[in-house]
Amino acid sequence: MMESSRAPNPDILLTIRRLLPSLNEQEQKVGQYVLDHAHEVIHLSVSDVAQRALASDTTVFRFCRKVGADGYQDFKIRLAQELAATRPTTYASVGPTDSPAEAARKAIAADIKALEDTLRVLDLAALERAADALLAARRVDLYGSGGGAIAALELQYKLMRVGVRAVPHTDAEVQIISATLLTSADLAVGISHSGESPDVLHALTVAKEAGARTIAIVNHPASPIAEVAEIHLCTAAQEAVAHGYPLGARVAQMGLVDVLHACLTLKRQAEVERSQARIAETLSKRR
Repeated sequence: MMESSRAPNPDILLTIRRLLPSLNEQEQKVGQYVLDHAHEVIHLSVSDVAQRALASDTTVFRFCRKVGADGYQDFKIRLAQELAATRPTTYASVGPTDSPAEAARKAIAADIKALEDTLRVLDLAALERAADALLAARRVDLYGSGGGAIAALELQYKLMRVGVRAVPHTDAEVQIISATLLTSADLAVGISHSGESPDVLHALTVAKEAGARTIAIVNHPASPIAEVAEIHLCTAAQEAVAHGYPLGARVAQMGLVDVLHACLTLKRQAEVERSQARIAETLSKRR
């Protein structure tokens, strides 16, 4: 049995990046200013930040509370502590003038940071609930589109290795048909980096209305897909992009799939060992 725990308290900049899409327009201005000028903000008054972000003092105070600080001073203290740490707080985006060596370094660094940040925000209690729900389900349907479809296929493979039969659905119409036919004995998993994919949101909503349990794998905890799901697991890839693609996004999703697989294996160790032995024996006969 895994040890349950609440999600760790993530760094303030990481929290801002994760919550930014769910903030209102004025709060997003403050959040983006902080992300772009973090080292300056620790020396500024609340009025200075409000003026530079084109927002009001009230908006700055409200923003601080929404990202978990007790007030502006507490926000600045936590921000200063984070900036004083040696761990990098931002990604270096790949630019059009970068050499192949520099692009490779930045891409790998972004992948590593996405995994490290995902571990920092991982809600272990939600992880255990998700693992238990997967093991208890009669049927598991996986919904993903675009990059989320790749993660759905990987999750199907990892679930199969621990004896959980799951079916990935990437077509919007098939997702709805599948979700409609689920029951209270079943489970639906929606995967979306943004947490806003209309097709995945619709399918997960229909599955919930049909009585099925629901899990969301998203990057933003306050996104529509996370809010509709009974259990949500979050990655923490930053929103920096390389030629239109979020850096570290897919690696973080795959990392979370691996975490789920590890937890499921712990809960079914004897059965998994027997299954792996049978699989290995069968595969060896093909050679």
